[in-house]
Amino acid sequence: MKDVAVKESAIFKQIEHWRRQKAVTGDKEKANILPFVTISREYGCGGFDLAVKLSDILNNEYNAMPIWAAYDKQILDTITTDLGLTQKLTDTLTNAARSKMTELFQTTFSKFPPQVAVYRKLAEVIRTMAINGHVVIVGRAGNIITRGIPYGLHVRIVAPLAYRVERIAAKNKVSKAEAKRIIEKKENERESFIKVFLKFDLEDTHNYDIVANNERFAIDELARLIIETMKHKGILV
Repeated sequence: MKDVAVKESAIFKQIEHWRRQKAVTGDKEKANILPFVTISREYGCGGFDLAVKLSDILNNEYNAMPIWAAYDKQILDTITTDLGLTQKLTDTLTNAARSKMTELFQTTFSKFPPQVAVYRKLAEVIRTMAINGHVVIVGRAGNIITRGIPYGLHVRIVAPLAYRVERIAAKNKVSKAEAKRIIEKKENERESFIKVFLKFDLEDTHNYDIVANNERFAIDELARLIIETMKHKGILV
């Protein structure tokens, strides 16, 4: 429960900062200059653990303002289903930015089946966060949804199946055989949705700025590798 409270606190702080900023600037179109990170991962790689570590380092060592926060499926789904939070988030965009997003999703999602139309609301939440910046978005096809937004770094985390089986077995307290079954099921569901409906190949390394083997780096090392790459790209100083 404590972890959930910490996550929610960071979310509220970010949204309130974005709303205050919008109140100061009014409806003037502002340039997106704050960086964001998306993390795509093979199931069992611990993408959210990496996102939290990355956010912690950026907040503690780089005096980030507004603070960085990590968003995974659970948090993003909570925001998407909370009409109050969704409206507050929407209010952080200028009218011009909202119009651009509406146009984008009308063309991108217009011919997709109903299950993808439902996904549109989540996609709008993710894209709004990326426009505001200082977010680490884990999964949910974040790198696809945020295409074209400047100052983004897109990361793919992979690891051998044996490593991921060991990790999921320990985390879920199940046998290795059951852990392997869980991984295969989750990956099939995720990949089929993205390939069929979003026309995107998760495994194509050309879609990412970094592809790293989680087995060969500690979480802290991966987080610092991402930070160094952000500096190299000129989106973090």
